[in-house]
This record gives sequence, C-alpha cells and structure tokens, in this order.
Amino acid sequence: MEKKAISLACRMDSERAINLTKKLFEFLVKKGEIVQLETRIAPKVFPHNGKNLDEMNSQNTKFIISIGGDGTILRVANNLSQSDPPPILGVNIGSLGFLDESNERTIFSDLNRVLKGEFILEKCSKITPYIIKNNEEYKLDNALNEILVISSKNTKVLLVSIKVDGVFLNRSYLDGVIVSTSTGSTAYNLSAGGSIVKSSLDIMQVTPLNSFARSGLKPIILPINCEVEIKLLRHRLDADVVIDGQKSFRNVSPNTVIKIRKANAYSHFIRFSKSLSDNYFRRLRKKIIGTLRVPLDDSPEEDSNSHF
Repeated sequence: MEKKAISLACRMDSERAINLTKKLFEFLVKKGEIVQLETRIAPKVFPHNGKNLDEMNSQNTKFIISIGGDGTILRVANNLSQSDPPPILGVNIGSLGFLDESNERTIFSDLNRVLKGEFILEKCSKITPYIIKNNEEYKLDNALNEILVISSKNTKVLLVSIKVDGVFLNRSYLDGVIVSTSTGSTAYNLSAGGSIVKSSLDIMQVTPLNSFARSGLKPIILPINCEVEIKLLRHRLDADVVIDGQKSFRNVSPNTVIKIRKANAYSHFIRFSKSLSDNYFRRLRKKIIGTLRVPLDDSPEEDSNSHF
C-alpha cells in the first residue's frame, strides 16, 4: 500500500506562518514522512511539490497541518475534498485560534504525538445554503461555522420571512440573519448574542442581527436536520450570502428564497485531550470565556447588623 502524505497549508500574509511551514517541512522530511504542500505555498518552500486542497482526501493524505488561525482553518476545511477529507491539525499563529489545537511553541512535540497515534478525532457537521430562484435550486458551498444573509446596502435593513421545515416562524426587519452550526456558535453567532453550543451537539442556530424592537425574533436552536428558509421580502433591496466569512454571493434579489440544510459533509480535527468534552471546555475556558482568579478564602466583609 502506498504511504500517505502529510500536507501543509498556511496563511500567505504572515512571515511567521511561512517560516514555520518551512521548518515543519524539514522536520517531517527528516522523520521519513512524505510531505505535500498546498499549491500556493509550494513555490516558497519546495517548488513542484504543490497539490490543490480539493485533491487531498483521506485516501492520499494522512492529515493536513493548517498554519495560521481560525480563518486559515475555515479556508482549508471548505476547500478540501468534501466527500472524504483528511483530519486537520490547526497551528495558531493568529490572535485567538479557537479551532486550533497547537501553536508555534508546541507544534513539534505535538507532531511527535500525532505520529505515535496519541490523539483523538473531533467530527464536526456542516451546513449548506441553497438559492431558490424561478423554481430552480442552486447549491452553494458548505459552511463549517455559519451562513450569513445580510443587506447589500449598509444603511438599509432587510425584511425577511423565516420558516422552519416549511412552518412560518417570523417576519422581521433586521440587518441580517446568521445560521450557525455548533462549531460556529462561538464565532460571529456569539458576538451577535447567540448561545454557545457544545460542538458535539448536532444543531443549527438562527440568530438575528439587530432586529427591530417587538419583532419577536430571538436566537433559536434547532436540530441540524431541520430546513431553515429565509425569503427576501423588501423590494429593491438585495442581500448578500456570506459563507464562513470567506465566500460571498452578492446581490441576491428580492423574492429569492434561501434554504439552509445539513450538509452531507464533515470536518475532522485532531485533538490531544483525554476526551472531547475535556478538550472543548479547556479551549472554551482558555480562549472564549476566561477565568477570574479569585482567592479560595474569599468571603464578604462581616457586617455590623445584629443577628437573632
């Protein structure tokens, strides 16, 4: 059986990311591994060794190392083969890196753990938007985090009708609507007032952006097998559909219906904790929530009131 390669992808606007990619390439070659580079980084590391992300799958790739931040991971996850993608090991060079498992300081020891098989895999669901126009259905790209439907004009609000599984839910004036996965619940959804949802739960969350008072629409969590339908109702006002903050489908015209369903695709992430729950809450505490350091003997000051 032919030996699988380990792939490298990185953000191109960071010298730190590019330099680390070069070091990882040399490290893995010395380990006797076959290493392939994403096409766009190959000329800077080892020319003529490039491979497109959509050509990488679990049959030819052991795993792929994504060097950058959450944006890099989203780009990699959504451009890999969608039917059979290899696992992703994220290395954080950015500021937050919630999806990343490693960083510049630990990556070489972490790679030794991966090569020894000392890791677990996290499986994350995706969602897909479809645009319905003149009775024709057009499938757009899958999303790992969220799908955003937003007004094409910054100064104008949308009027949308929302249905779930064909049942009317709400009609609202708002800036936009976010439909997120549990993986994406800690991203734009959280900033917009949505809930944090543990990544092992298969859900979709519908979160309005700045809806008008008394519109009644609040963030709502649904099973991922539901179909969310958003209809654009405001005349002469187009909308944009943005997938994971990376790809935009602009100027979707009024009376168009956007349907969002569970995708027939997943992403897999390499994790090092003893369990997925331990890993998730550790990352959540460290990168999203934070921890207030309070002395264990902290107590309120004794008051002077009399006690019976």
